Amino acid sequence: MLHLPFLTFALGGGSLSATIVGVGSLVLFALVGVIAGPNLSKFDSEA
Repeated sequence: MLHLPFLTFALGGGSLSATIVGVGSLVLFALVGVIAGPNLSKFDSEA
């Protein structure tokens, strides 16, 4: 059960608001990655 404290910390220590903020930030990060991913070549300073 070494991972149990880490999992509870990752889920906000049982706090619902912290869990929502954490999941929301992950969703936002994934959304930005999906949008910016195909366009990364446009930001290449060498080209």
